[in-house]
Amino acid sequence: MQVTSTRFLPVLVSTDDRAVDDGHVRDEFTEGIAVAYSFGPPFGERMISWSDLDRLAINRRTLRRLAIDHLYDNLRRAQIHGRPPALMLSFEGLESSVLLAEEFWDELAPRVPGELVVGVPARDVVIITGSESPPGLSKARRAVERVFMAGDRHPLSRELLVWRHGEWLPMPDGRRPAGPRPPEPGWRPSGPRQVSSAPDPDARRWQPPRQRPEPDYPPPPPPAGPRPWESRTRRSSAPPR
Repeated sequence: MQVTSTRFLPVLVSTDDRAVDDGHVRDEFTEGIAVAYSFGPPFGERMISWSDLDRLAINRRTLRRLAIDHLYDNLRRAQIHGRPPALMLSFEGLESSVLLAEEFWDELAPRVPGELVVGVPARDVVIITGSESPPGLSKARRAVERVFMAGDRHPLSRELLVWRHGEWLPMPDGRRPAGPRPPEPGWRPSGPRQVSSAPDPDARRWQPPRQRPEPDYPPPPPPAGPRPWESRTRRSSAPPR
């Protein structure tokens, strides 16, 4: 396939996905899930390999930056649907990619009872609830199992994930995560709710990117396994591309 686009998007993939192997650029995300990078549009069909980086003459850090920038540019398309105790996220078939947008979840976290919890059984399915909502947790787990029983094309994880200290962690079945916040007002969205990606006026919420020392182009040989995912906050207010 000839690459005609330099637009990239981060895409969550299962570490068991044989179609995305060590020949592709991958970063570790959480247990059983990695971050790959897709050309597009359309996104999600063609993952970026190490040979693609050679041909495009960019390094891994640049790829991450361009991909997360494009995610934030289009984050205004993300919407939340349904009613408590469990809600659904929509993002044009790549819902799980939104898990990489930290500010989206920081904005949403105070609106759920307890800590923010999601089920991400497939690339295009994200169920949202709170750690202090037993009905919501039960509904999320049932939805995850239904997706796996139906045999989705891009399965991800049977585990629920909890948002804690700016990262997603597995939440074991039958156990509440440590240190839940008490329920807070505002957990009553009515219908679809669009979450803005505009920078928060409170600059304290926007920390500088966590940088990892990496050599400039050319990139190093493909690693033996995925590397940890690194997020970066968004400062640009440029319109979506």
